[in-house]
Order: sequence, then C-alpha cells, then structure tokens
Amino acid sequence: MSPTFLRRPWGAILPVILIFGAALSACHYVGPWSTAPVPPDSTTVLWAGGVTDSSARVVARPEDPQARVRLAVDQSGTWTDPTLIEGARAATNRNVRHFRLTDLAPRTTYHYALSINGRIDTTRSGQFQTFADRPFSFRVALGACARTGSNHPVFGAIRKAQPDLFLHMGDMHYEDIDETTPGPFRTAYRTVHASPRQSALFRSTALAYVWDDHDYGPNNSSRQAPGQRVAQQVYREYVPHYDLARDDTTQPIYQAFTIGRVRFLLTDLRSARTPNETPDSLKTMMGTEQKAWFKEQLARAKDRYPVVAWVSSVPWIGDDASAEDRWAGFAAERRELATYIDSIGVADQLVVLSGDAHMVALDDGTHNHYGQDEGGGFPVVHAAAFDQVGSVKGGPYTHGPHPNPFPVFGRTDGQFVLMDVRDNGGDEVCVTWTGKRYKVDADRLVTLLEWTKCFSAP
Repeated sequence: MSPTFLRRPWGAILPVILIFGAALSACHYVGPWSTAPVPPDSTTVLWAGGVTDSSARVVARPEDPQARVRLAVDQSGTWTDPTLIEGARAATNRNVRHFRLTDLAPRTTYHYALSINGRIDTTRSGQFQTFADRPFSFRVALGACARTGSNHPVFGAIRKAQPDLFLHMGDMHYEDIDETTPGPFRTAYRTVHASPRQSALFRSTALAYVWDDHDYGPNNSSRQAPGQRVAQQVYREYVPHYDLARDDTTQPIYQAFTIGRVRFLLTDLRSARTPNETPDSLKTMMGTEQKAWFKEQLARAKDRYPVVAWVSSVPWIGDDASAEDRWAGFAAERRELATYIDSIGVADQLVVLSGDAHMVALDDGTHNHYGQDEGGGFPVVHAAAFDQVGSVKGGPYTHGPHPNPFPVFGRTDGQFVLMDVRDNGGDEVCVTWTGKRYKVDADRLVTLLEWTKCFSAP
C-alpha cells in the first residue's frame, strides 16, 4: 500500500467500501451465518400458526413423507401422556401434513412434536401459547427480508425476546422464482427451515406470514409473475396461516385475525397488483376484490377494536411518483384508501406495519396525510432487514430511518421491531414499538428507536 494511498482522504475511499459492501449483498454473499446446502428431501418442516384463543394449525413436511405421521401434543412438555392427532395430507402435496388443533384452553402453552411410526421425535419439538379470550397484554416481533436459509444470530435474539407472535412481513427468501412448477417454491421453504436458528424461532411461538416480491416471484413482482398460481398453491401447502379470505387453491393470500383487542389485517400486495408501467389512474396493488374486503374489514373494526394493525408489505409514506415498488408509485389508489380511512373515522385506530425497505423507521403520523384535508395522521412502522444490506425508501419519518449497515466481510447486522401491547381492559390500549439492531461485532442488541401511542377504546 503506497504512502499516497495512506494519505488519501477517507471521503474518497468510503464510497469504494460502500459499493463493495453492496456488491457482496447483491450477490447474496455466503457469510458465516449462511447454511450449508441441505438436500431438500432431508429437511423437516414443522411450524405452528393460525393461533387463536382456542385453536391452532400445525404444518409438517416430515423427512420421510411415506412414514405414518401423527402430531403429539402435550401441555407439560414432559411427553409422559401426549395426545396424538391424525392429520390430513395437503390436497396438492401428499408429502405435507396439516393438523387442526381445536378446543384448546385460552392462554395456555402447548408443546407439539411429530410421532413418526409410533416414536415421538422430541428433538424437533415446538410450542406456542394460545391467546387470551379477553383483553390482555402481549408481544409481537415483526420484521422482514432475510437471505435464503440465513442462520443469522438475529433470529436467536428474536426467540429470546419471547414474542407471543412472530409476524413475518415478507421476503422470507430471495429466490426470485420465475418457474411455473411448484418444485422451486417447495424447495425454498425447506431451505429456510434448514436454518437451525430460523427453524428454532418458528417452533418457539405462533407465526403469521405474508409474502412480498422475492418470496412470491421475481423482483418487483406483479400479478403477471410467471409462477403466481403455484406460489399461491405452495403457500397453502406449507404455511400454517389464518383463514384466507379467498381459500381457492390459487387465489391471493390476504387474511385477518385478532389478538385481544387488536385487529390485524394482512394484505397480499403482489397477487392482484398491476404492473408498474400501468398508468397511475388504473394502477392497483390490491385489486378490486381485495380492496373491497379491506375496506369492509376497516369498517367492521372501527366500532370493535381500539387498534387496527394493517400489514402493508411496501412503504406507505413518500412522494416520489416514479417509485416502482411502494405506494408513492400507486398514488391514485393510496389517495382512494386514505380518503376512505378518513371518511369512516378509523384513522385514530390505525397503524401501518411494513417491511421491504431494509431499515427500522417510524412516523408518528406527521408526514402521513394523503386523504381528506386534515385527515390521516396514523403512525407507520418499518421493521427490516433481518440480515440484508440497508436501504431507505419513502419518508420522511419522525424517527429514523435506521438502515441496516453495510456488511463487513459478510458480517451483516440484523434488525427487527418489538410491538408491546399493554391492555388491562380499560378505556385505552397502549402500544410501544421498539426498534432493535443485533450488532454482530459486539454480539448484543441495541435500541434504535422507541415510541408509544395510546389508542382509545371505541
């Protein structure tokens, strides 16, 4: 290294470092937390979702799909007297088993494991806790965007936070599949579960998950993605979801569920989305049917729930009309939705939760006014990326943004948000969002932002 280079201002060197870091990420750099290639047929998929105060769903893809498989369920965790439940093979994939758990007790921990040919495999046991059947306090961990099969320590940090629900807001993998057969989509789910830290997190709590572009189809996907129908089919095969508004085998995957006095709306902003080059007056992210469902859900929630949490997988705030992959590029539909939200008076109950942008950010409503005059003003929370290189989209935001740092020799930090709901059944529900970063160089969590809002009960 020459003396001239040593004297060079850091302002000239830094861009090179950042470009190098970005290049590593763009090439899906295999860092120290990537998983080794795992033969797809030797990976066991096992996770729980669709949890309520009295029911749950468990989906399993056993290592040996031809074995006799039942689900062992036990409250004590000792497996001395488990209940064995017969499942059903997925309609479009006989290698995957679906188990419906009903008549469960509220606010109770249930342990589950696969019984393979009469032997319970407790090495891969999971657990979840049912929700209460009354107002109660709970924790949700939310985030998005992880390299395919990532084994990043951030997933262990989320598990240690002991959320009642892990809300995954998209880009569970980055396969960008443009195939028209189900094989690549199935392999992608199994590759994710081959990660020890991810699969341990999935088995530690309840799951709710909706995709974004990279885990649905190619980058910036629309309803014209080549594999749309098989993506929708395989989601239904592999994911323990809540009841879908359209439960046909190949239909969008939007869904809604309730925890305590919080109503969650998960929209599918890919399956019905028009291509980005469509004129703005004709563009839609939701499509006609989903948008009607979404508006109906908001109207029903207005008089029942203090908090309505809308999972929009792409950023809501921003004024760049040329933005291809966020609401600013679909300004006419955003204006329509914002005006509707204002007209029914639900803005004071609403919060938007988003992934996609590889950053933690929050706006308290200051920069969110797209409907009626003096309307809007509901908060927006961004939670990403689990391990992808940082990016900033939309804004401005009152808190942040905090993009995930560029990787240094493949060692990327990881980010997520904790949503703590405090509800004692009184006249208000208070929610605190805390943005977290797992700093790999220090092996610890740091807080990026913290903000609380109290919502009045209807």
